[in-house]
Amino acid sequence: MNLIFDFDGTIADSLEAFIAVFNKNIRDNKDPLTAEEIETLRNMSSRQAIKHIGVHWWQLPKLITQGIPDFHALVPSLKTFDGMQDSLKALKDRGDKLYIVTSNTHETVKHFLENNHLDQYFTDIKTGASLFKKAGPIRKLIKEQGLKKKDCVYVGDETRDIRAARMARIKIASVTWGFNTRKILMRHNPNFLINQPNDLLKIGL
Repeated sequence: MNLIFDFDGTIADSLEAFIAVFNKNIRDNKDPLTAEEIETLRNMSSRQAIKHIGVHWWQLPKLITQGIPDFHALVPSLKTFDGMQDSLKALKDRGDKLYIVTSNTHETVKHFLENNHLDQYFTDIKTGASLFKKAGPIRKLIKEQGLKKKDCVYVGDETRDIRAARMARIKIASVTWGFNTRKILMRHNPNFLINQPNDLLKIGL
């Protein structure tokens, strides 16, 4: 089995870091997101969430570029989710090939993986994918690695990951420990719904 992972919210527990960057760059730390607002956003698709917080599409590239240094500064403090390292090791040990396709930067991903001793598990990493255009990088990775789509599963934590996997014509495993809640993920009917990292080992069995 070939498992292609999203990064933020799937491997990296980075939600609090993103909230901190958002509060600084969008709200100037004057009106930080409340717990209630965060929960509301987690029950929305990414497009709905962006609209809800009042960010326009044309603002996204500038805001992302502006926030990268602030986010990267927080990378040394980021951890993976409980059980993720053991699960990645078990997947690799049984012969699965592991990859990453993410909209985050190569520098951030590389730094995080090395800090958390996860870098040895991944065969290839594609970074810098557009927020809503991950399907292209997924297809590119599959072609470059000579993989069969029927043997590939994308693993992600958001509804946009479900859409990307379907556009790439591969299966999607949605994890419930990331940004989007189990409730909204279920409404988008992923092929697999993963509640804890070791459940990844059940994919393909």
